[in-house]
Amino acid sequence: MQGAAVMFRLVAGITLVAQLCACASVERLPEGYQTPSPLPRTYLEQFCYQPVPIENELVLVKEKKRYRVFEGSINAGPNGSDDDVQITFEFYEPSGDSPSPVVLLMPILNGQKHLMRPFATKFARNGYAAVIIDTVQRRTLLDDLGDPEPAIRLSIQRHRRVIDWVETRPDLDASRIAVFGASLGGFNALYLSAMDPRVSAATTALVGGSLPYVLVNSDERRIVEATEAAKARLSMDDEQLLDFLSDKIETDVLALAAHMNADRVLMVLTKYDTTVPYDSQLRLRDAMGNPEAITLPTSHNMAAAYLFYLRSRVLKFFDRKLSEESDHGTAVMPNDLCITG
Repeated sequence: MQGAAVMFRLVAGITLVAQLCACASVERLPEGYQTPSPLPRTYLEQFCYQPVPIENELVLVKEKKRYRVFEGSINAGPNGSDDDVQITFEFYEPSGDSPSPVVLLMPILNGQKHLMRPFATKFARNGYAAVIIDTVQRRTLLDDLGDPEPAIRLSIQRHRRVIDWVETRPDLDASRIAVFGASLGGFNALYLSAMDPRVSAATTALVGGSLPYVLVNSDERRIVEATEAAKARLSMDDEQLLDFLSDKIETDVLALAAHMNADRVLMVLTKYDTTVPYDSQLRLRDAMGNPEAITLPTSHNMAAAYLFYLRSRVLKFFDRKLSEESDHGTAVMPNDLCITG
């Protein structure tokens, strides 16, 4: 009887997964896609920085047959810099002798990593090193909607530091770096992928543009609380706050998307999303040149039902893109940018 019950649950699970997969729609990058031009050089140069030595600490917390898990931390910058909050992460180190490709994973708004861990273990079992980056920083976007641009740039800088750390490790292949994020993590993944030429492939899930439009129209509780507080503080209504944020946010996902290499990007969209409105997701995809996309027939939160399906699809996309030759990664930038002397 127990064996029959187990078999029934297995068959039911397989059937459910098959039904879910059938409901998801997939669109390919249009034929004849042309890589766009870079953003203005004067703007890109604002993101150049002088790398400083990496001070890191790794503590082994779990050991499996095919990978080990460490809790890691690195310094955000030199002593006395504006950002003195340690960058922390979970590092999944696969077994094997050859340098491993790397996937950087960006958690959701509340910073909880449990939704990223199934992806990290999937990648690690398939030979990838995986790094789940904590979202903790001294200043976040929702903390100060009155001046949001510095928080956006700080987030990009901190994530680029993790790539600096990857480059210090001979067991990691820094020429094969992929990025994956969902919701807030998807926004962070897009920002990093657009602004760092070392990223070779990216999957962004549940992301829309413009960012001001998403902030003003989202029904996510913490975003609503932040925007309501900003409106009260600034004596503005929704339309006025939208105009205000559009003026204040120079580094917007919609503007960056138009200068990304869509051939190296997979987007995951959610058709009945009110947290990141679906129309904003479509607008972002269109701005990027209509990259390969998976559309789920779900709300924002119910996209989690497709977790196992997405794990496999994202892994296959990264396998494919990291094995292809390309003149650009996800970012389209001049080769001599940030080179001095």
